[in-house]
Amino acid sequence: MDFILIDDSVFDLFTHEKLLMRSGLAQHVTSFGSGREAIDFLMEQTTEMPETVILLDLQMPEINGFEFTGLYASLPSEIRSRIKLFMISSTVDTADILEARNNPHIIRLLSKPLEIPLLKSLLLV
Repeated sequence: MDFILIDDSVFDLFTHEKLLMRSGLAQHVTSFGSGREAIDFLMEQTTEMPETVILLDLQMPEINGFEFTGLYASLPSEIRSRIKLFMISSTVDTADILEARNNPHIIRLLSKPLEIPLLKSLLLV
């Protein structure tokens, strides 16, 4: 399975990539340090894009996770249909948690650090 990691923390990108690769869950991981870079990448994709899981950090400068989902909504449905989008954060802010739950593009808000067994169960792998 392919993964896209979007996080402004180099440490979190490195840690999550290693966890995903060692777990055998990921075949390929692409990392972006900003939501803008990731949206630009996704805009270049075609319907040949492999099934992909996105792990999106909530709190980032320039474009936060919720702003990213607004831009994500404008992608062609053929691209969005190939993506499973999860938000990942260490937030305990109930407003953020509620907003993530109510966002139609986010499957679930996951806690940092990433729990591979939980992600596997959500992906039904």
